[in-house]
Amino acid sequence: MKIISVRFANLNSLPGPFLIRFDATPIIDTGLFAITGPTGAGKSTLLDAIAVGLYGRVPRHDRQVGEMVSRHAKDAFSEVEFEVHQTNPDTGAVERVRYRSRWEVKRKTRGEDKGGLNQDAMTLVFSPSNVAVVSGKEAVPARVSELSGLDFGQFEQSVLLSQGKFARFLHAPEKERSALLEKMTNVGIYSRLSVAAFEKAKEEEMKTKLLRAKLDATRLLSEEERAALVAQLDVLHQQAEQHYEEQQELTICLTWRTILDQLDRQLRDTAREVETLRQADEALQPDFARLDGHTRAAALAKPLALVAAAQQELDRDSAQLRELTQALPLLAQAAAAAATAHTAATAAHATALADENRLRPVLSKALEHDAAIASAQQQFARNRATHAHTIREHEAARAAWDHQTQELAALTGQQTVLESWLIDHGHEVELKSQMIELGREIIDLQVAQREIATREARREELLNNQRATADTLSRQRRLEAEALARQQAVKDAGQPCRTERDALLQGTTAAALAQRTDDLTAQLQILQQLLPKAEAAHEQQARAAALDGQIDREAAPLAAAESAVSHLETRRADGLRLLDSYRRELRAQQALADLNAHRQHLQPGQPCPLCGALEHAFAADFTAGADEQELRVAEQQQALALLDDELRALSQDLTRRQTEQQQRQQRQQEATAAAESARRQARDLAAALTPTPANPDNPAMVQELLTKAVAEQASAIATRRRLAVLDEKLAELRDEYTKAREAAAAAECEIPKLTERQHLTDSELAKLASELVHWHEQAQIHQSTIQDYLRPHQLVLPANPPYDGLLATLQERADYYEAQRNALKTVSDSVVVRHAQHKARAEELARQEIQLAAAAAALEAEQLELDQQQATRQAHYPGSDPAAEAEQLRLATQQLADALTRAQGQLARQQQELAIKQNALTSLQTQLDQHRSAHAERQDELAAALAEAGFATAADAQALLLPPDEAERLRLRRQDHLTAQAAAARRLADLTADQQHHAEAALTPHTTAELSAQLNALSAADDILQQKLGAVSNQLSQDDNARQLQAHGLRKLQQRQVEEQRWQDLSEQIGSARGDKFSQFAQGLTLTHLARLANLRLRQLTGRYTILKTPHRNLELQVIDHDQADTVRPMASLSGGESFLVSLALALGLSELAGHKARIESLFIDEGFGTLDPEALNTALDALERLQHSGKMIGIISHVSDLKDRIGTQIRVRPGAGGNSTVHIVNVLGEETSCAAT
Repeated sequence: MKIISVRFANLNSLPGPFLIRFDATPIIDTGLFAITGPTGAGKSTLLDAIAVGLYGRVPRHDRQVGEMVSRHAKDAFSEVEFEVHQTNPDTGAVERVRYRSRWEVKRKTRGEDKGGLNQDAMTLVFSPSNVAVVSGKEAVPARVSELSGLDFGQFEQSVLLSQGKFARFLHAPEKERSALLEKMTNVGIYSRLSVAAFEKAKEEEMKTKLLRAKLDATRLLSEEERAALVAQLDVLHQQAEQHYEEQQELTICLTWRTILDQLDRQLRDTAREVETLRQADEALQPDFARLDGHTRAAALAKPLALVAAAQQELDRDSAQLRELTQALPLLAQAAAAAATAHTAATAAHATALADENRLRPVLSKALEHDAAIASAQQQFARNRATHAHTIREHEAARAAWDHQTQELAALTGQQTVLESWLIDHGHEVELKSQMIELGREIIDLQVAQREIATREARREELLNNQRATADTLSRQRRLEAEALARQQAVKDAGQPCRTERDALLQGTTAAALAQRTDDLTAQLQILQQLLPKAEAAHEQQARAAALDGQIDREAAPLAAAESAVSHLETRRADGLRLLDSYRRELRAQQALADLNAHRQHLQPGQPCPLCGALEHAFAADFTAGADEQELRVAEQQQALALLDDELRALSQDLTRRQTEQQQRQQRQQEATAAAESARRQARDLAAALTPTPANPDNPAMVQELLTKAVAEQASAIATRRRLAVLDEKLAELRDEYTKAREAAAAAECEIPKLTERQHLTDSELAKLASELVHWHEQAQIHQSTIQDYLRPHQLVLPANPPYDGLLATLQERADYYEAQRNALKTVSDSVVVRHAQHKARAEELARQEIQLAAAAAALEAEQLELDQQQATRQAHYPGSDPAAEAEQLRLATQQLADALTRAQGQLARQQQELAIKQNALTSLQTQLDQHRSAHAERQDELAAALAEAGFATAADAQALLLPPDEAERLRLRRQDHLTAQAAAARRLADLTADQQHHAEAALTPHTTAELSAQLNALSAADDILQQKLGAVSNQLSQDDNARQLQAHGLRKLQQRQVEEQRWQDLSEQIGSARGDKFSQFAQGLTLTHLARLANLRLRQLTGRYTILKTPHRNLELQVIDHDQADTVRPMASLSGGESFLVSLALALGLSELAGHKARIESLFIDEGFGTLDPEALNTALDALERLQHSGKMIGIISHVSDLKDRIGTQIRVRPGAGGNSTVHIVNVLGEETSCAAT
């Protein structure tokens, strides 16, 4: 991985934006450069910018990235371009690929937390194409790690080298050296693995002990106990079978009694229904008489309708004739008035048209004058308004110039005051830059104080834990003794139960008893299924026989109904043929009548309109015979209607009888099939019984077998239930024994752990005491440094945190100083600007006064020209509004023209309407004569029909007519009533026969309530029996489960012992309670490898020394001095320069160790140079100059001034005003180039 460039802005004291390119001159030319500047200038911020741009994290002090953003900056960013080696998938060649990673964050501009930071964001693109690779705060660091082969921790150890850590490592005591090595090399995982292996071995050992104790506590039934339970279960099954037989018998009797009671109720209800229908028939006779009268009068409906229609036509024609006769005189008067109005309108329109033609030229000329005057007036008004506006602007500008003069004087005085204040407070000029370093020192002090507080709290916690562990250890020993005593008590309590269980089995086994019970249960279930099948076969056979008798009884009435319907259908067909002949004859007579109607109008000597003949031989032979034929057609239609009603009623009755007969036949077939199916199912069920019953479809025999099976099952179940009770009690005792045994084992296992915990607590307390001394010393150092910063500002560090007030005071002073300096700059700039503005405004005022005088003279000339135009207009036409007068003339002429058009239209309409009404009067008189003749004919026809039907007048016939809905309702009511009477009579006969047939069985004399009470009592007894059966079965099932669990537990115990041995072997190799066994071994290997890599670098720096790991001290290093005959020297004997070279070699070695999978071509070395004396510094710089030839780009961070002479290429960070710093690159000639970017 090679860093190409970094571009950033608004990070700490570097507002930027800045761009530093490591691949450009002069840095690329030398490969070795220094990052220099005074303390607090922002040198380390450059490394922070690289780290946050790549990984979104800051390496120093575990700071949050938000703390890097410069105060008051709206946003901040860091953009790092880097280069990695990648294999081309197409060619297989290794290529250099460049990427650019960007981190950025912005402040919030609204909301309650306005000014706070939004969530930071990161993106990764190809460079220079800017093609996106990935984005997101999690995804970008992960992708950078994948590309470079370095995660953040490895990047910090291999690229951002902290040489000072190894300087401390060389001279630290053994405990601190172990902690530093673990932190630098990340081998802490081995300590955790050691503890985990030890704890896992202990856990597996405890699991094995608990499983063995659980298996030892498992209590199984003996064979005698199981046999006794099985025998008890068989007895209970026999009793259950006996209960079942009794239940079946009572159920059959209850069903018979219920059906008989239901038939009795239905018979009583049907008898009441027959009586109700008979009473209803008497009540409906008046309605039926009304229906008969309506039927007789309905034959006259057509003549009555024809007379009524003729009368309506006659009345309508008479009314129309009266209306026309009254309207004709009025229409004649309206036509005369319209002619007079038309003449007057024509004269008025001609007069108005002549006046308009005479005045039009004069008015047009006047309008032209008015338009010119209006345009001149508008222009004059605009010019005058512009002049007035210019005057107002001039006056406002004069007032603003006066106000500006006053403001300029005030700003000059404010400038003098600010300059005096800044001179008095010149000592605060560097306060803002010092705030950063002071903040870091306070953070370090707070860290130390937190570490002290944490360790004090931990020490108090450990002391409390130690006391609690002692109490727990005492309690566990007491619990162990109590558990052993409880085990013996449980053994004594279980002996009576085992004795009773053996007595119940009596030589058999629980398994045999259970098998016998199961066999009886299966036989009882088959018999319970067989009994309903046998009863169903018997009942269905009886039902089929009863339906056969009903079918035979209904055959004769059905045949009679079919014969009657056939006879009526024959009569209806004959009537239809007769009706058809009547209709054909009627149509012939109606055709002849139409010809005769024409003959009545023939005149002698006049041609016929149909044939043109002049002689009319049949004119005198006209006779009217069609009415008599129509009467015959109507009578035949009425006769057919009555016949249809009768046929419909008989057809409905026949359909009902046929449907009922088909239903009986279908039920008979279903009953026969059901009986056969039940017998077949009964035989199939009986085949599973041993021995097989001879007549399985005999309900009595099946009931006897069922009773016997119930008794046997009840006996077996009783035995099994008692055994279940005993087994349940024994199981409870076994559980209690197991619990006591597990409690004893747990206490036995817990006691060594508690003892070990006490030893670990004592060790950790000793370690905490040493750490507390170290952190107290660190806190004292930080407090002294902070006090040195505060002394020039006459402030004192508070004795205890928090220190926010102190920082706020300093920040307030720094901010106020910066605000005053900014205010001076602002005021000075304003004074310069205001001077220029004041001079320009005075010149503008003079120019405006000249323009105002010229505009006033132009306005006077325009006023004179406008007065001359107005005098010329008055001389031509003195009127005020010629346009309105012209419009009035046009409107008057147009209104008269419209009036003339309306008068013409009204005259034409009145004349046309008068002619139409006269023609209509003539036609209506002719039509009225024809309708009078037709009305007289219909009256004669109605009188003949009334006489034939036996009615004196038409009113008598109409009185008998009913509304169509009422007549139809009565007809349907009579039909439904007759049908209901017949159906009720048949239902009464059927129910009487069914009740007598069912009562002949006489199964029991008891009532329904008595039978129900007996059945409920038997069910309650059976519930108790089933509970006993369940208890015995459950006890046997528990024993089966216990046997299976014991077999499974033995197999599991073998597997657990193998697993435990594996972990015990691993714990013997690497495990320990404190984790030091494996951790020290891994640290020793790591330190050996690190020394080997460091020696490779040390030979490049100097050939005098070789680092050596002490053979018998795991974490101690020595050095071989080749210049002194390979003398082995301790690290403490090295001078400052020599220690620097060794620690630098170790840092470079760690870089290769951490990045062993990555090619690292950029190194940044921080810390260590400020503590070297001049001789040691020269030695270190000589070594670094030799190191640059290894092909790596090396950057050194230091504020030591001597580096300027030895390293010519530098990145110089220089503090400026307001706490902000600038960045420049200096080449070997001393030429500076700014790193400021756009």
